Amino acid sequence: MSSTVSAIVVLGVLIFVHELGHFLVAKFSGVRVLKFSLGFGPKLCGICIGDTEYLISAIPLGGYVKMLGEGGNNDDDPDAELSDAEKSFSYEYKSPWIRLAIIIAGPLANILFAAVVFSIVYLFGVPSLSPVIGEVNHEMPAFAAGLHPGDKIVAINGKKIDDWEHLSAAVRASGGLELDIDYERDATLLKVKIIPEQIETKSIFGENEISY
Repeated sequence: MSSTVSAIVVLGVLIFVHELGHFLVAKFSGVRVLKFSLGFGPKLCGICIGDTEYLISAIPLGGYVKMLGEGGNNDDDPDAELSDAEKSFSYEYKSPWIRLAIIIAGPLANILFAAVVFSIVYLFGVPSLSPVIGEVNHEMPAFAAGLHPGDKIVAINGKKIDDWEHLSAAVRASGGLELDIDYERDATLLKVKIIPEQIETKSIFGENEISY
């Protein structure tokens, strides 16, 4: 359930950014925006501000921006003719370049949003798992060597270990040879030698794979 809610929230953010791109460029270009909706289908709630009705609709799988002169000008009478005064605010009567800019603004907004998000993530660092042992299988060499849950691996063969990815890579690269492991327990630095156990598994293609 939580994954479904998370997916809807993420999708909602992407839809909002996309439609906001269309909306802002349309407004900047003098096009009257009649509706800004998150979701499709029946209206759940909405509010009118100025010329625009802001909506949340029942089906959270998309959204839309409805502009004057696009897809009908009046919900009661889609074929209603625009007055001369309204034509200056109509999408249909704007130049091809302005209409193209409005169309491109949606996907461009998503690209810029992704660039900003990734920049912020890398600015503060990508989260990684600490090289702390969570559980020790009683049948594995780590248990026989005396490693306990909560022990933090700080170095393997003299090379510093910063995270779990580095730890896994060092073990895989050992080729089954003995490893000199430095670890920390209760603020005390300890050492142990371990020979990784070879494990043979099948890949999704049915081929034999060796891991440690």
